[in-house]
Amino acid sequence: MVPGRRLVVLVLLCVSLLHPPDNAVAQNVKSTFDKSADFKKYKKYAWGSNYLLTRQTKEDQERINMAIVDSINRNLQAAGFVEDDKNPDFRITYEAGGLPKADVGAQRDLYATDLVNWSWGNLGGISSDVWVYSLAKMQITVTDAATKSQLWQAMASQKIRDTNKFGNKLKENVDKFIQKTMKSFPPKK
Repeated sequence: MVPGRRLVVLVLLCVSLLHPPDNAVAQNVKSTFDKSADFKKYKKYAWGSNYLLTRQTKEDQERINMAIVDSINRNLQAAGFVEDDKNPDFRITYEAGGLPKADVGAQRDLYATDLVNWSWGNLGGISSDVWVYSLAKMQITVTDAATKSQLWQAMASQKIRDTNKFGNKLKENVDKFIQKTMKSFPPKK
């Protein structure tokens, strides 16, 4: 990969975190929870320390962090939870970031029309196609505020193919990703 292109992919890693469906592959979400916990007693929450791994400017990183926090807050409040920093029943945190990835496969059969104004140069061997994308990952964890025991956790990942379109609709794209990630919270026994 060309060094300049590699840098662009790295810079856009976090931007690729939450991407519109037309530019992303299906989101994969796995969640676990403490089956002995009575989730009906948890009504108030507070934020713990979050971790966002990006190569963004400080301003863009803060904008992404606020979009994630705001989206999670809206999800929790829609489910009837109340934010209470002084006397929470549970704490919520997230860890998020992305990794540049590439898939390589054999190139399709070429036809004469494909080769107009095309030069193979001195390349030998089997030609291939390369697809560059970002693998976005997020982990959201809920812990009991008093005992610090883990109550619920979800890990979501998604391949993001076009990171440029993401930045234009940050709030909307973050909301879609968070809604699917938090769909199983609170768990129903």
